[in-house]
Amino acid sequence: MVNSIITILQSSVLQSNAAVTPYRLLMLAGSLALLAAAIYFVIIAPRQLRRTEIEVDIPGLAPEFDGYTIAVLSDLHYGGVFRPRSHAERAAAIARSADPDLVALLGDYSVSVGRFTRLTRYMYDRGMRELGPILQSIGARDGMLAVLGNHDYDTGGWRVVRWLSSIDAGVLLNQSALLERDGAKLVIGGVRDPHYARVDPEGGFAHAPPDAPRILLSHTPDAITFLSPTARPALVLAGHTHGGQVVFPFVGALSRHSRICGRRTASGWIPNPHFPLYVTTGVGVAIPVRAWCRGEVLVVRLKTKGE
Repeated sequence: MVNSIITILQSSVLQSNAAVTPYRLLMLAGSLALLAAAIYFVIIAPRQLRRTEIEVDIPGLAPEFDGYTIAVLSDLHYGGVFRPRSHAERAAAIARSADPDLVALLGDYSVSVGRFTRLTRYMYDRGMRELGPILQSIGARDGMLAVLGNHDYDTGGWRVVRWLSSIDAGVLLNQSALLERDGAKLVIGGVRDPHYARVDPEGGFAHAPPDAPRILLSHTPDAITFLSPTARPALVLAGHTHGGQVVFPFVGALSRHSRICGRRTASGWIPNPHFPLYVTTGVGVAIPVRAWCRGEVLVVRLKTKGE
């Protein structure tokens, strides 16, 4: 396609009655550079994925859970990039390669389109139909746990809950799940999205064993500001910002849709006065553009903290 466009532009210059001047050649080169940049940032860059690995010391984590691996998939936004099926399959393959104990799904599974409810429904119907088998193929030992994102509420949150349940993903709506290994315990909690619902100040841990370490899943980083000190998650995993999608050198991310994430802290470890918070750049995008901000599958390995 690019070669065809170049041929047309060259022909238009050569067939012009005007002489081929350095100025015209410069304009042609500039046009081609802009075209190449547009193709890269709109079509190619949004489909690029990396595998990001972090190790996190968890106070009180039993030796039985040392090395416990969580593959985190956030903001899949199925349908938001060119060739969405292969993009989702590549994300699943990256997650599978980490040999995860658990898959954490942080919401925004497809794309909502504002007031265009019929289009939103179509996007989600297609996304849920095609994405389900892809996520199931990861095959984590302890399955999948999920929360909802703001886009998911736009299509009717309970439709997404039913779909997640149908693919055997446990849905945490201000709730928690208890994992056990040889008597040792680890609790995974999940909260609702504060744009549409109430965040439980206890992070869904109200009925969790008080001495078990806690990991919290949240779509939105700002949910951390609604938590009580007694929630006590050792780690909060979130998405939503897409890392800013466009991160300008020396400036940072201008768009984050988050108060707690700054221009230079739109992803990664987020400094805050509440709890340890890591924000992933996510797998997909709702608006197809990325620049200096690659999508990712986050792999979290929990480590027993040495005394």
